[in-house]
Amino acid sequence: MVKSGVVDVLIHLLQWQEESLTELTVAALLILSSCGPNKPLIASSGAIQILVDSIPILTTTQSKLDTLTTLHNLSTCNQAIPHLVSSGLVPTLLQLLTQHSSYPIQPELADKAMALLEAVAISSERALAQAAGGIRVLVEMVEEGSPQGKEHAVGVLVLICQSSREKYRGLILMEGAMPGLLQLSIDGSWRARGLAQELLMMLRGDCDGGSRGKQWKQEMVERVMQEIDAAEGSGGSSTLRLVEEMIAKLST
Repeated sequence: MVKSGVVDVLIHLLQWQEESLTELTVAALLILSSCGPNKPLIASSGAIQILVDSIPILTTTQSKLDTLTTLHNLSTCNQAIPHLVSSGLVPTLLQLLTQHSSYPIQPELADKAMALLEAVAISSERALAQAAGGIRVLVEMVEEGSPQGKEHAVGVLVLICQSSREKYRGLILMEGAMPGLLQLSIDGSWRARGLAQELLMMLRGDCDGGSRGKQWKQEMVERVMQEIDAAEGSGGSSTLRLVEEMIAKLST
């Protein structure tokens, strides 16, 4: 099908911007993009820009999911990454996730958006810099997302902090990331727990051994207790459990 020129035909159909036709066309591209040899051709065809532009105007969850899944399939192709970044994909995803914090969208849609955001951020410094503009959205996802969404969100936050700890550490802390990260470090998936613990270590203040190390540990525990106590919906037993876990980590 691809060798016969179907991609150009599908792009032409996408430009009609007719909802039912767009849904079917995106579904066809989704199937084609799942085949590795097709990905470079689709990436260079101009389809990425059209798909990204269509995300805000598609009205059904399924069509949005198919679009994000197609783009996620393409994100595994190195040739597609520059096209994904230059298309405005990252700001579009952050806007979609901002809507998620304003009014509920389907969890699978938020999860797919987060997975795509992490996939692109891993592969592109420019995409990572763009993602850093959505720290608040990422922190909210760590707190309120599904288990899968939390895992991808903390993965992006780790990448952001690794790229420039001095630049982003304070911004992440200012958004109140500590309670969500502590909770995730305890009851998240295996990968999410590791990422949350890694990010918690990067967010700590610079310290060395001896008195400065002890002082930092005491200050960290006090800050954790204050932030968790202030978090909405935190029961006493939950707060105590989180603090005890953090103290145990700090004492090792």
